[in-house]
Amino acid sequence: MRSHKLFMGLNIFGLASGLACTILIFLWVQDEFSFDRFNPGADRIFRLTAKIKDIGSAMVPPAFAAAIKTEIPGIKNTTRITPLQKIVTVGTRKFDEKRMYYVDNYFLQVFNYPLLRGNKADALLAPNGVVITKATAIRYFGSVGQAMGQSIYIDNDIKGATLQVTGVLKDVPANSHLQFDLLLPIENSDRQVIQPQPWRYFDCYIYIQLADQVKPNAGVVRDLEERINAMRNRAIVNTPAVPASISVQPLTDIHLHSHFGHDVDGQGNIQYVRIFMLVAGFIIFIACINFMNLATALSSSRAKEVGLRKTVGALRWQLTLQFIGESLLLAFISLGFALLLVSASLPFFNTLSSKSIHLDLADIKLGIKILTITIFAGLLAGSYPAFYISSFNVTKVLKGDHSLKSGGTSLRNGLVVLQFSISVVLMVSTVVIYNQLRFIHNRDIGFDKENLLYIPMPEVGDLTDNAGALKSALSQSPGIGDYTITSDLPTDVGTNTPLTWRGMENGSLVICHWMNVDENYLKTFGMTLLTGRFYSGDFKGGDSAYIVNESAVKAMRMDPATAVGKMITVRGREGAIIGVVKDFNFRPVYAPIEPLVIRQRAFGDFLIVRTAAGSMQKTIAAVRNCFRRVYGSNPFSYGFVDQDLDHLYLAETRMGSLFNGFSVLSIIISCLGLFGLAAFATQRRTKEIGIRKVLGADKAGIVLLLAKEFLKLVAISLLIAFPVAWYAMNRWLQGFVYRINISGWVFAAAGTAALLIAFLTVSYQTISAAIANPVHSLKSE
Repeated sequence: MRSHKLFMGLNIFGLASGLACTILIFLWVQDEFSFDRFNPGADRIFRLTAKIKDIGSAMVPPAFAAAIKTEIPGIKNTTRITPLQKIVTVGTRKFDEKRMYYVDNYFLQVFNYPLLRGNKADALLAPNGVVITKATAIRYFGSVGQAMGQSIYIDNDIKGATLQVTGVLKDVPANSHLQFDLLLPIENSDRQVIQPQPWRYFDCYIYIQLADQVKPNAGVVRDLEERINAMRNRAIVNTPAVPASISVQPLTDIHLHSHFGHDVDGQGNIQYVRIFMLVAGFIIFIACINFMNLATALSSSRAKEVGLRKTVGALRWQLTLQFIGESLLLAFISLGFALLLVSASLPFFNTLSSKSIHLDLADIKLGIKILTITIFAGLLAGSYPAFYISSFNVTKVLKGDHSLKSGGTSLRNGLVVLQFSISVVLMVSTVVIYNQLRFIHNRDIGFDKENLLYIPMPEVGDLTDNAGALKSALSQSPGIGDYTITSDLPTDVGTNTPLTWRGMENGSLVICHWMNVDENYLKTFGMTLLTGRFYSGDFKGGDSAYIVNESAVKAMRMDPATAVGKMITVRGREGAIIGVVKDFNFRPVYAPIEPLVIRQRAFGDFLIVRTAAGSMQKTIAAVRNCFRRVYGSNPFSYGFVDQDLDHLYLAETRMGSLFNGFSVLSIIISCLGLFGLAAFATQRRTKEIGIRKVLGADKAGIVLLLAKEFLKLVAISLLIAFPVAWYAMNRWLQGFVYRINISGWVFAAAGTAALLIAFLTVSYQTISAAIANPVHSLKSE
């Protein structure tokens, strides 16, 4: 290490960077796979999902819960969960709570959410009870101890009833797919919602827990699905239920394997986990290639050492073990630096990935895994150099056979090609991911998403009267532009519901989305009406009229020009189509636009205001004043439609950011190896360079002579990398309905950048050699 400070420094820094990157990705992947595994017996808990024609749904009819527990053997518990958002009143304070669930009493028996106060067996039995988390207790009452028995009121939920805190939970773990602040007995929801057809509406999450003696193997799961579907088919005979296929999804698969409509927020994606595992493998492999290259390049400097050792009796396997031992020692030195890099970069990494990962070296399992990665890297990096150096012929090396100085050249060149091929694949992938994300953000989605402010409307008092009063206040407030009241934001539109029409053929049922709007919706959003008219105060009978989108017309095999006037039935109500609106995206663009039915209603859940550019703060202040006049002390909050749309692609954006960082790191590590090889090659050719300069060679010619062999290797790596990158990115893009085409300029730019980076990397050494005094270079040998 003292004799070759530069090369050892490059080796340690490259391997430390590779190990740090691998450890970070490993911690992220471990966190992704840990979701819901804190539940004892997590492998025996399943969630019901449905497929309605081609649409997947995480929600199913509520009737399943009781029927499964009663009719199907081997079931220990079932539990229903229904989400809600309400205003919560505590004393004189009001809170806009968005993370609430109606649950039944079995919820705390199926899932492991420990109670700090209260009794798990009956905390959710009392109809006027409510269970809150520790953080919510502190927010409402100042401490956990003060919370028990305290009263809260859910506005417009259980009229005239005050709820009492019957339990306080530990805060929900970050690796739970269910995130909530309050739990209410589901009987309260049942009292409000009349369910004459409990098998028809898909509006409930249902989880089942197998009995302790039942092993959750593939055969048991398949038999369970068959029984559940047969049970439903018997129950819906002679009822207008929606045709659907029911499946069971393992609890531990929900976070990474869910692609269903109406699912809980914050789900991950197994595809991205696999991609980053592959990236981690690439980066540690690149770092190991650096080690191999520099070690074999330095082999000639250790040739006489090997010869002398063999002369005094050292066996080849002993020499091999010696060099592998040196490699492992360097790997563990690199690990020390890697852990420092991980500790320093974790806060930034957590911000980038929206995680709360920490490095706990006291965790024995984690320590064993990190040591395993380090030993593997040390063995991989040192194995070939050890076998190569220990194979030197004693007679040749002791005679000073200089042919050994070029030994391993073909291998080193091949490793450089492989190294830069991987880096170029990552480079091209980074550019394609960036362009796809930019395309998503800038694509015409059917309405003007800029400068749209939305305000959640409290469900208090008479909803229609309050909506009318708010509109009246807004119309009298100067500076407020177009506004509308709607049941759904364009980022998450309505529940799935059957759509039928007069004259439809058997089996041609359409599943559509559903939303309620007022007459200002089209104008406020800047949408296009293809044919017919939109809702207007000039026309009566809005309750029996519908607006549909293009996709709904196509699904019904109609033509937009002739669809107006056709009679359709949605949610049991028949009405005429009065207009067809141009398709607009109300789901992420990796999903196709689905049929949508729009109905008029005077009130809704959101007020949406179109603001003038540059006047956002003034508009917010004006809307807040109008809101206070109507809703008094109820919480006023707001958001922006364009930001919510961007949030739909948060997973892709995070992946792009992480991918950028890892790609840059892989290129830096590759360049470290290239720099070291260039330095070694330059030193080896010192005398040759001096002779060339004495004979009249110019500096530019010498620089080009030394650099071209490395640039040639990089050029070969481009030929290998481009087809691989095209295939990988084309497969990734197939996950999007609307996507870019991979242009040739992406490869041209990546190739030019790779060649330029390689040239700059070796230029320092080559230029230094070219401008050196030939007298000194000739004396050096």
